[in-house]
Parts: sequence; structure tokens; C-alpha cells
Amino acid sequence: MKYPTFGLLLAALVSSSTLAAGNSLNPILDDSWNFRLGATYLDAKGTFSSTIQGEPTDKLSTDDLNVADGNTTPAFGARWRFTDRWRATFNYFGTDNDGRVRRNFDDLNFGPITATGFLEVETSFKTDFYVAQVGYSFLKNERAELGLGGGLHVVSFDTALKVRGKINGKSGSEKSSESDLTVPLPNILGFGTYAFTPRLSLDGGIGWFGLDYDDYSGNLVAVNANLEYRFTDNFGVGVGYNFIDMDLEIEQSRRTDTYDLDYKGPVLYLSAGF
Repeated sequence: MKYPTFGLLLAALVSSSTLAAGNSLNPILDDSWNFRLGATYLDAKGTFSSTIQGEPTDKLSTDDLNVADGNTTPAFGARWRFTDRWRATFNYFGTDNDGRVRRNFDDLNFGPITATGFLEVETSFKTDFYVAQVGYSFLKNERAELGLGGGLHVVSFDTALKVRGKINGKSGSEKSSESDLTVPLPNILGFGTYAFTPRLSLDGGIGWFGLDYDDYSGNLVAVNANLEYRFTDNFGVGVGYNFIDMDLEIEQSRRTDTYDLDYKGPVLYLSAGF
């Protein structure tokens, strides 16, 4: 199965559906409010481009530009269970990658930069994800829940290149270009939680976007899983993993930006539920 974590949650819920109704085994299934604060370490791999109308459209590779693995960045999550079945969630996480390379390029095109030959390229590549969703648990018992919902992945890209070498036909040049975009991507999601014990639980979800609307086209699949241990009914610690597969094209008045990227990495957090 492509996404085994979500499949595990589904199987666990079905297998436990014969349990009698009552108080939940683990407080994560009953918290009205739940907060998570921690740090994540995301890698970003793939290609991207920023093309001025009529210019070449070659994509740049994170590997070719020697873009390094991600840095540790803050991560935050909040969930409001406003009825037993309905919930609203918000999550933030991101990645901040830099790169520097000196080598021969057949062509390097980014925004107004058209360069070739032996170049020195410094890259700043930053992505922030803001995820807001509302969901309904259509199956729930004292051990587990399974639900569907919808919301937004708001993705903020800040990509900058500084190039030294033969640029736009002129040797010994230096030029910088930046692409700063914020893209709202509506999505549908599936989510689930399973309590192994009164202290240990697993939760996860899958979000999907695949539409052509306004100036945006492409698809996004976001998968996450978290294993959490509660020291008390209200406080705990968790470890998780995020994976995002994104293929987007954003058209503006004179510029087209494309991103074909995978983001993946672990998250470690403290939790509080009330």
C-alpha cells in the first residue's frame, strides 16, 4: 500500500469497532484543545524554475545547484474539537535550504538571468507550509477515529539565486533574482487516530490537491504520521514524519513559476491537551 500509516489506522479502527461505547481509552481522542510545539528537519529535492515570458524554460535541479539538506526549523500545530465529531486544525512547518556551486552550465535560466559557461551560483530556497482544515469523524469509538474533511495548504516560496560569470552575454557579470510567491491550494483530507494504550497513540492523515483553477495548476499530496506518548492526561511528547509531493505551475502576468519537489523529514514535538 502506498500510504501504510493511514491503512494501519483504518484497519485498527475497523478491528476495534465492536468495542462498547464509553469513555475514550486515550485522552487524545477527547481533548477539546490540543497544541503541539516542536521542530522539524525537512529536505527538499526536485526541480524549479522562474521564467519570464518568451525566455527559455529549463528547470533548475536542487542537486545541480548543490542545495543542501534542510535546517532544523520550528513546527506548530493546534486542534480544536468543537464537538465530539467535528474538529478544526492548523499546522505550520517549513524548510530553509541554501546552496553554493561553481561549475560549468550549458544553460542557467532564472527570471531575468540567462547565463552559460563556468558559473558561481548561490541559492537560497525557503518554503513555508500553513495548513488549515476542518474535519468530521464519521467513525469513532473509545480506541480510534476515522474522518474526512477539507481545507487549505497555503505554500509560501522564497527562492533566490545570485549568479557570477557570463550572464546575458556579458562575461564577468554578477546578477541576482528572486521569486517570492504565496499559493493557496484547497485540498481534501482523510485522517485517523488509534490509541494503543491510555498513554500511547498513533495519528496521521493524507491531504490531496489536484485542480486547475485561477493561475494555478498541478497536484499536491501531503502525508503525515505521529506517534505520541502522554506522560499525564494533559502533557506528552511525540515524534512524527512529514512527506509532501508537489508539482505546481503558477502563471502570472509576465512570469511562469514551476515547482516539482518532494519534501520529507522528521518532526519532534511536545504536546498539551485539555
